[in-house]
Amino acid sequence: MHWVIKMLECLVDGEISTFVKTTNRGLNYADGLFETLCVFNGVPRGWQAHMDRLGAGCERLGIDMPPQAILLREVQTVSAGMAGVVVKIVLCRGGAARGYAPLADAACVRIVSAHGLPQDIDEKAVTGVRARICDLRLALQPALGGIKHLNRLEQVMASAENSDPGVEGILLDREEYVISAIAANIFLVLDGRLLTPRLDRCGVRGVVRGQLLAAFSARCEQRRIQLDLLREADEVFTCNSVRGIVPVTAIDAQEFAIGPLTRELQGWLHKDGRA
Repeated sequence: MHWVIKMLECLVDGEISTFVKTTNRGLNYADGLFETLCVFNGVPRGWQAHMDRLGAGCERLGIDMPPQAILLREVQTVSAGMAGVVVKIVLCRGGAARGYAPLADAACVRIVSAHGLPQDIDEKAVTGVRARICDLRLALQPALGGIKHLNRLEQVMASAENSDPGVEGILLDREEYVISAIAANIFLVLDGRLLTPRLDRCGVRGVVRGQLLAAFSARCEQRRIQLDLLREADEVFTCNSVRGIVPVTAIDAQEFAIGPLTRELQGWLHKDGRA
């Protein structure tokens, strides 16, 4: 028996396929990691940053990461002939035995697939998005904090709350601290400084988030952010590797201006093909 995956192009362990075994540990236990990145004319953006995060996640979970050269070749294969696509890399721990205990020295399963770019990227970058605070609260698990593991049920449930797909969801943790958007990191601008949540107990440390923290370290601060502080912000924006920086124009009933620092950072990110 097999589980069907639908996408534009797909490789499973380097072979053209749209199937993985039903014993796959990623399917059964979310035992694995993933990366999502844009590829334009065969060139993946932010490649090394994505590989560094994937490597850190593999080390945390004890999964043997395939050589980068293999992953790059497969990314270029699934994106061949397409001007711009989103490529997803999934690594699942190997082994087919029942039970939670991982098998020692089991090679991981690689799934590399190409998907179409969202059609509204440019529009949302200019006009921004409205957002709402999700009812769901993220669980705290420091052992998984920051890594992009496969268990995204919390994000699935948060997405299901909202009947308007054009409205972004903002997630808080069980202690009512702001963590992220559903599929992006979040920053606020307050008195000229960039604040973003600490992600040591839950959430994903995004690639664009890391680029901003590195490039603007003198103006950035990672901290626990309560909802009241978020509502006091002069500007708010989200960021991820597919959409880049997207201004937030409202959170529930509160309006926010698209400010100069958000526009400055958008320009910086687009410079030299960062986004």
